[in-house]
Amino acid sequence: MEQVFVRAYAAHRDGRLDDAERGYRATLAADPVHVDALHMLGVLRHQQGQHAEAADLVRRAVSLRPDDAALQLNLGNALKALGELEGAIERFRNALTLAPAFALAHYNLGNAYAAVGRHEDAMYAFGHAVRLQPGDASSHNNLGNALHALGRHAEAAEAFRRALKIRPGHAGAHNNLGMALNALGDCAGAVEQFQKALRFQPRFVAAHFNLANTLDATGYHAQAVAGFETALALQPQFPPALFGLGNALAALGRHEEALSPYERAIGLDPKFALAWLALGSAQHALGRHAAALRAFDEALRVRPDLAAAHLNRALILLTLGDFPRGLAAYEWRLDPAARESASGVMGVADGVNATGITMAAAAPAHRDAAAATLAAVPRWRGEPLAGRTLLIHAEQGFGDTLQFVRFVPNIVALAHSGARIVLEVQAPLVPLIAPAAHVAHITLIEQGAPRPAVDLHCPLLSLPLALGTTYETVPAPMPYLAAPPAYRRKWRGSLGGQAKRKIGLAWSGRIMKLENRSMPLAALEPLFALEGIDWIVLQPNLSEAEHAALDAHPRARTIHRLDGRLDDFADTAAVIERLDAVVSIDTSIAHLAGALGAKLWLMLPFAADWRWFADTDASPWYPRARLVRQPRPGSWDEVVARVAAALREA
Repeated sequence: MEQVFVRAYAAHRDGRLDDAERGYRATLAADPVHVDALHMLGVLRHQQGQHAEAADLVRRAVSLRPDDAALQLNLGNALKALGELEGAIERFRNALTLAPAFALAHYNLGNAYAAVGRHEDAMYAFGHAVRLQPGDASSHNNLGNALHALGRHAEAAEAFRRALKIRPGHAGAHNNLGMALNALGDCAGAVEQFQKALRFQPRFVAAHFNLANTLDATGYHAQAVAGFETALALQPQFPPALFGLGNALAALGRHEEALSPYERAIGLDPKFALAWLALGSAQHALGRHAAALRAFDEALRVRPDLAAAHLNRALILLTLGDFPRGLAAYEWRLDPAARESASGVMGVADGVNATGITMAAAAPAHRDAAAATLAAVPRWRGEPLAGRTLLIHAEQGFGDTLQFVRFVPNIVALAHSGARIVLEVQAPLVPLIAPAAHVAHITLIEQGAPRPAVDLHCPLLSLPLALGTTYETVPAPMPYLAAPPAYRRKWRGSLGGQAKRKIGLAWSGRIMKLENRSMPLAALEPLFALEGIDWIVLQPNLSEAEHAALDAHPRARTIHRLDGRLDDFADTAAVIERLDAVVSIDTSIAHLAGALGAKLWLMLPFAADWRWFADTDASPWYPRARLVRQPRPGSWDEVVARVAAALREA
């Protein structure tokens, strides 16, 4: 019968699997304990996807020849295919006990460790493999994967480069090198590697996906849309790619189109919390508050600790004027994970070893840099303050401080004898707020300065919650801020212009020029065309293109810039007090004008910030403000036309 086995083995080697199986079974019929026939029939059945039978056959062979490292290895392979990873690891380690220089056993052990998330063990296993077979590209590639999983991205990149030197055109290594370069902040290099992977393997779904993610993360949203669509054409039921497509469409302002991929992702994976979160955000951008709330609730049902969903849900409730629920939920803004985004990253090992999806959280915006120093100080939540010192600290942007500083006098009024209030604000706001703080006996300090010893602390935007504020009880004393006398004297008679009216103007935020917080200068032409108005540009920072456009404007003599003359907000306040009105987008200029009691036309995007609420042109924060909202996303022209008409009639 030995000749029957030899012929079966030759057929197996030649790919004639049916002939090989008949020969192996004939051998076993004559000799049920023929170890090599048991082993090779098990290998054949493993190749055919019959892993349970394979494991049984090879296990019988192992019981007959337990000191054969090759048998231990192949039993481990069968168990790994069955998902019995711990059993596979045991068998691979048995093989290495018998044959410590067995490179393939080290390699397969590394893959098994990687599959159970033991990346450090995988790194050591692949390290042995590359030392034993330094010319094997797969070992270098998978060593790179293990290093990447451990956050050792520079070393991972070198491992992938070694794999590519050995095997040029290794699409998986190009893709994985792109991942490592992405992690190292080299997005351009990552794009190049993903593109190389696709040149060698055009239907490589992971590379299409990673390329699209990188393009989306670097602002090339239209190209990202095309990339995600290509990945989905190859693999339609791919929730992370559907999620990425929705994100790219949303970044382009195409929120209605983003709904379908988000919903499809959720349909395939109802527990995809970040897709629920993104769906809610898209619904909010479309002004569909009830639908947004439902989506955020679903996100929280799946992940009750998802801070971003709690925060976004709070913003919807506050937009609807539901302060009792909204303010409590708004405390989630203080969670470090409150601003969460995601981009899946797919890494590939050789053959069919593994693909992995990683969800990455973004850093929160406007985090209080000094929050750690307050970790041991109790939070103030509205209890009596007699004899204690309370620190109230600004936590977000200038506009937020200007808006919420109105609540501080309410704390002073509630404080009993001996209480002390310390207010910490951004340095450019100190000269403006100092006079009011002095009158109210508040100690004012700037952010970054040494803090006095305090008993309690409260973030500025948490004051409404501590005070039990409702929509109906928003304090709006007007004005609650004023330009200091020295600044008023500085700006007396220095604005220029001869027109009957002088109106301040701001069309873009101080730093980030986002679509919903800025508009193009060209959109303001209907305002500049109005007769009898000198326009005073209140925003301190203009781009070179904006300067050039204003220099060449046919009505340049009526548009006055204050370049380099606005040192802080007290300067801007003194200018606003000399104006007839202010026209502004949603930025700190608008809040300053409101706090000064100035007449204000506030130009708002379709999905405005929560503090402007919904379906109203009035503001409980600033009684002299008139809110002019986009009737549809992006329609700044209609907003400007309405403001121009109102100014014409005023």
